[in-house]
Amino acid sequence: MSFVSLLTVGCAEQVPDYSGRFFQGEPLSEIEVEANESWATFNSEKTRLVFGTHNESWTNHALFESVQTASGWSSPTLLPFSGQFNDRGVRFYPALDALLFSSDRPVVGESAPGDFNLWIAMHDGQEWMAPEALTTVNTDANDMHGSVSETGSIYFASDREGGMGQFDLYRAKLGMDGYEVEALSGEVNSTYSESDVYVDGLERYLIFSRADDPMGMGGDDLFISFRDGDDWSTPQHLGPEVNTENLEYGAEVSRDGRLLYYTSHGAEKADILSVLITSLQIEWPQ
Repeated sequence: MSFVSLLTVGCAEQVPDYSGRFFQGEPLSEIEVEANESWATFNSEKTRLVFGTHNESWTNHALFESVQTASGWSSPTLLPFSGQFNDRGVRFYPALDALLFSSDRPVVGESAPGDFNLWIAMHDGQEWMAPEALTTVNTDANDMHGSVSETGSIYFASDREGGMGQFDLYRAKLGMDGYEVEALSGEVNSTYSESDVYVDGLERYLIFSRADDPMGMGGDDLFISFRDGDDWSTPQHLGPEVNTENLEYGAEVSRDGRLLYYTSHGAEKADILSVLITSLQIEWPQ
């Protein structure tokens, strides 16, 4: 039986209390990877950290893993299923050693890389299993950069037909007969491009990237939107504590809700940063 059909979710735990930057200099210099890191994600047991790398031309995306040991975090190693195709936008399921990621690897019936699709890879306790495409969600368009809630709903970006901008945000809700996909309602999607999304485990809020919004500071900026019934509230810009004139994306919030991890991609390189949520001027719902 496909492990995609066996995925379950549950309560989340805290992750290590990092601040500042990940894997600057020494850790990555010990292995042969490019110096651009993005999309850091932790499993619920805070024993695995997976992140992406890419080269200066925003190609050759690959996924690396660091494991918590008795002596600390291990040097990052390439995931066994990654390195041949462009794999990026990785996030753990809330309570499983299972990854949701985006890849241009061929799906069934294809012989060469194509558009980006959503894939799932599970760790069986001994090793990583071969990824499987999320065929009931993917289309002939680009479906990518997703995040999973505790109910198993997948939030993701797509440039499929019928959207408002170049990319829009969608939800794939798990039902009796598989996933039911719909565009997010409210004021999240726009004529701009929403190309990456993180969803809170309880689906109370989204943090997503939007390109070239006049409210932003240039490039891709991070915004937050809160759930209001079936709709999503007017997005709030996360401000200069996070956003710059560069590209900010790849958000993930620590399991205890204290830290926001994100990627800032400047002219020279991309780095994974973290910031205290309380330092951001967010108008939280009452």
